[in-house]
Amino acid sequence: MANLFHVEVLTPEKHVLAGEIVHVRAPGTSGDFGVLAFHTPMVAGLRAGRLSIDFADHTEIFAIGGGYFTVENNRVIVLAETCVRKQEIDAAAARKEKQEAQAKLDHAETPGEREFARAQLQRATALLQVAEL
Repeated sequence: MANLFHVEVLTPEKHVLAGEIVHVRAPGTSGDFGVLAFHTPMVAGLRAGRLSIDFADHTEIFAIGGGYFTVENNRVIVLAETCVRKQEIDAAAARKEKQEAQAKLDHAETPGEREFARAQLQRATALLQVAEL
């Protein structure tokens, strides 16, 4: 039997998930990384991308929109800007959202507008990538 540890996934709007897991893989700002039980304490920034959580009997996949990831005392906390389960993603809507974000980025006039549009594009791209897995 694999060693288990606790995970919680939260967004500003809701408590997405809590449970005992075997492994988690997250999209870090410096690259993807994985965590198993008894991992060294750490704090990492997250970028928009795929969050994969392995339970003892199944795997759940999410598209997240960035945030923070902490490990301490055999417990992981994922604080995500947005988090959507793979099964809940509408690929057509994500495709449209990506196109709209790209158009906003193409027509952005200020650095603030470009940064906002770039973040929207990254979140939409993550949704679409997870939907198409």
